[in-house]
Amino acid sequence: MTTLLLIDIQNDFHPGGSLAIPDADKDAERTANFIKKHSASISRIALTLDSHQRLHIAHPVFWKNASGEHPNPFTIISMDDVKSGKWIPRSDIKQKRSDVKQPPNCSRSGPLIDIDVFAKHGPIPDKLYDDNGDLNMVEYCIEYTRRLEEKGKFQLCIWPEHCLIGSYGHNVVPKIMDAINYWSHETGASPEWINKGQNLVTEKYSALCAEVPVSEKTDYDNVLFEWVSYIIVICSTWTFGCTVFIPTNFLSHTSFDQYIKHS
Repeated sequence: MTTLLLIDIQNDFHPGGSLAIPDADKDAERTANFIKKHSASISRIALTLDSHQRLHIAHPVFWKNASGEHPNPFTIISMDDVKSGKWIPRSDIKQKRSDVKQPPNCSRSGPLIDIDVFAKHGPIPDKLYDDNGDLNMVEYCIEYTRRLEEKGKFQLCIWPEHCLIGSYGHNVVPKIMDAINYWSHETGASPEWINKGQNLVTEKYSALCAEVPVSEKTDYDNVLFEWVSYIIVICSTWTFGCTVFIPTNFLSHTSFDQYIKHS
């Protein structure tokens, strides 16, 4: 069985998008041709989609400085920046401890932070919640940036708003969608859609696991590789970030016979 994994081939990462990669259209053309040429050999197509709310820890509107100004895209926010008050997270995001009844404006999908999952990956700060069970967002962001930096991969980067759920930028590039529809018509199979990034208090570059897991949905999840595949072909316009972290997460938890990266 052959699985084709398409990573975040979305309009916002292509020319004209808010986080465009200059040669992404050429990559999409090659990928679309690959799908059509090898449709009969592809058993399964899975697509990951960067899927964000506008209000997200890695977007400018989540933060402000003492003057009320939001950080510019590509600003790096360190743990020391949060501790010193150089950058201040929003205080109007209401969240209770996961074992306390949530406020009316909490997401219907449940609390953003599952205290048991969060505790599994590191110590819980004493002041993360007050006596009423309300989340202290400043304390959370200090701990979040600390855990990011502790891993040694990167610090919190503020990105341009991108792949907002429901927007044109969130959609799959038309050439790729046409090729997927061709594959579906030829084989009778349907693609699988895997959204990532909806939790607004953590980053999820890999569809398998967030950089800082805070809930069951952001902890390691083998959803992409539930099926046994002897060949996995990965296509993406990114040569870093999301493209790198998915196979890295996967290889740290399992093994397979052949691994082919096609770009």
